[in-house]
Amino acid sequence: METAAISAELDKNFHLFWDNYPFPVMLVRKDRTIVALNKVATALGCLPGTRCVDIGKKEDHCGCLANQALQEQEAKRVVAYQGTYAMVLDSYWIPLAGVDDLYLHFSADITEYAAERMFPAKECSEAKGSCSCSCSES
Repeated sequence: METAAISAELDKNFHLFWDNYPFPVMLVRKDRTIVALNKVATALGCLPGTRCVDIGKKEDHCGCLANQALQEQEAKRVVAYQGTYAMVLDSYWIPLAGVDDLYLHFSADITEYAAERMFPAKECSEAKGSCSCSCSES
């Protein structure tokens, strides 16, 4: 596995700003090769030189906004329920200023703060009229 090198200064700055962030953070190339990881991402088993799109299930990456962020050179954000992890994630793709092919990608778990509408519909097994989820009347 070949790692995609970055400058020592960029690597130092990445770790300076992101190593103590409480959620995984990746510095990624346009081709999806991970070039740097913070401590949390490393602890989760992510490896520099691998492709972020090869992590997890293919459908986990359907909402990726990396291409759009790089093309427009502006940060993109999505807040959505992520079924694989059963979490509401506040996700970002942020191009690096002055660098055409690198972006930061991270997601914060905001499940405990998320509105109920952010979660998939719950099945209701309680008696008609006594449940708090959306039940269809029969």
